[in-house]
Amino acid sequence: MKQVIYKYLVYIIYFLGIGMTSSGIVLMPFNIIRYSIILSIGLGLFLIGSVFNEVVINKQHLSLLETIKLIILSLTLAMGIGMISGGIAHFKESPRYVMYLIPLGIVISFISFTFKNKFELTKKEKLTMFLGIIIVAFIVYIILRMFVVNTTMNMTPGGDIFKNGHGH
Repeated sequence: MKQVIYKYLVYIIYFLGIGMTSSGIVLMPFNIIRYSIILSIGLGLFLIGSVFNEVVINKQHLSLLETIKLIILSLTLAMGIGMISGGIAHFKESPRYVMYLIPLGIVISFISFTFKNKFELTKKEKLTMFLGIIIVAFIVYIILRMFVVNTTMNMTPGGDIFKNGHGH
């Protein structure tokens, strides 16, 4: 029963952390202080979830170096995922910012995920995957740029969530 509760708590902490990280990253240009606080809380939650998952649930005994690696990789993974999900959710609010944010998030999250999960790959596989993810990110950037440049949507920065005085 304890495992069920622990794993549920980790999932809640992970998803709350990602949600807050997503909002903080993508909306920061509109209110740096407010969204930096939200981003920091989100990253903190995701980090707590990662450490709890490894130490309590998986019963890992981490050295100082392993703990530092877990912290760095958890934070970069959360940032990368947050860039993607926040960018998708708030494309209209800041399309030019998001056209860079999503591809960068794809690269950061993929690399962090790969290192965090300690996949054993040959040098050729690593190079192929790295080049592949760079190509995917570049294609996503081109597609997003086409939307930003050619779209008929009202792309006034601020989008729908800031209409009627909200956020200003």
